[in-house]
Amino acid sequence: MRKGFGLLILLLTVVLLLSAMNQSFINKLKFEKYFDALDPQVIHENALFKAVFVHSDKWRYGDLYGLSYLHQYKFKLEPFKSYLRKPGSRKTGKILYIVGDSFLADKTLSGAFDQFDNVIFFDRRFDFGPVKPDPAKQNYLVMEFAERNLVDYDIDSTFEVLATNHQVKNGRNSGNTPKKAGTELLQQSVWKRLNNIIFNPELSRNLELMLFDNTFVSRFKEFKASINYHLFDRVANEVSVSTDKKRLFFNITVDTARRQSSFKPQSEQAIDSICHNLQTAKLYYQSIGFKKVFLSVIPNPVSIYDAEQMPYNHLLERVEKKTDLSVISIYHNFKTEKRNLFYRSDSHWNPLGLDIWVHEMNRMFTEKLK
Repeated sequence: MRKGFGLLILLLTVVLLLSAMNQSFINKLKFEKYFDALDPQVIHENALFKAVFVHSDKWRYGDLYGLSYLHQYKFKLEPFKSYLRKPGSRKTGKILYIVGDSFLADKTLSGAFDQFDNVIFFDRRFDFGPVKPDPAKQNYLVMEFAERNLVDYDIDSTFEVLATNHQVKNGRNSGNTPKKAGTELLQQSVWKRLNNIIFNPELSRNLELMLFDNTFVSRFKEFKASINYHLFDRVANEVSVSTDKKRLFFNITVDTARRQSSFKPQSEQAIDSICHNLQTAKLYYQSIGFKKVFLSVIPNPVSIYDAEQMPYNHLLERVEKKTDLSVISIYHNFKTEKRNLFYRSDSHWNPLGLDIWVHEMNRMFTEKLK
């Protein structure tokens, strides 16, 4: 009996380790955790798998709640609507490309903008290779940034430019043709691929995701977080509480020691540098076939709801005023809107915030694409 129990524990441990070493499985797990929270209508085709692995308070109640586990900021996220193209819509011959970040990731925007036949999104956080405009269409591009990501932007270090330069150096630049999925994996030796699996540098984080990112463990995390907050006035380093105590902020947008802070002073030279990088990007995208390049910056939530706690650097407005790019600005719309536009326990906008952005984009496109 004892030996059988020991073998069972050994078997479960091996299965757990092998699962944590399999990054493809971990990526699928992350995907499931995220969308299970945002899409309540998703078909629960594997109830056991979801019960054991997927159900996660960390994703269900926002990234900032998931970092802090403060129970008073446990607000369930609302699902985003899909912007689908209306049946029978007139073809325009125009395609909109968006190079953006987490604010637009995983959103369905194919029919969001009346002036375009389709919307193609590239997430700059990940390697997507060079962007290839459609030669049979008029191609337009929007560079979307969260305000916190604008300060460090440099086109020369982005994936699309690096991929293009690599192709040029190796004599394989074929009109910015994107790399086929899996090309790098095929080029690796079998032993190197096995080594990456066995000695996965993310092993510890993957095990934590599998074992401790679930609703049962959340109760203990909340208890610990509550003691630290109420007795010692401490929260997770990644999180900051608003002055009115009504919402959480991403701490890098508050802490003046961080470059992304809304309160870190930014000189005119720094603004000029950002504008120079944006102009370089504009010229690059125009050189590969884009007809027009737009800039859209999403304000930090603290810039909208708590800018008075310290002197606001107004980086967003200063860049929008100085850049040569066509700007689609929403700062004033967000600042004057009485309704809540950002999740109170997440660093991103809510469905209403996205909807206002889509509406403003449509309005500006109607004016500028006549």
